[in-house]
Amino acid sequence: MEQELIKVKIFSPFEVFYEGLAYSLSASNETGPFDILHDHTNFISLLLKGTVLLNTPYGERNFSLNRGVLKAHNNLIIIFANV
Repeated sequence: MEQELIKVKIFSPFEVFYEGLAYSLSASNETGPFDILHDHTNFISLLLKGTVLLNTPYGERNFSLNRGVLKAHNNLIIIFANV
């Protein structure tokens, strides 16, 4: 069975870090590390300083953030970073 994909956009006020597809996203918030996969429940979270890990069709991608806001809604993940 083929893995389902999610759409991801990670950007700051001055730059787009990533915009594309991923199998999963891993990050950390105040309650600890978490993962997002296809059909994850909709939610909004403040991200802590750390690394966001994407598992994409082209391999793993890592992004270091000072902080951020993550919104997960209908298989679209948006991270407004370093705000």
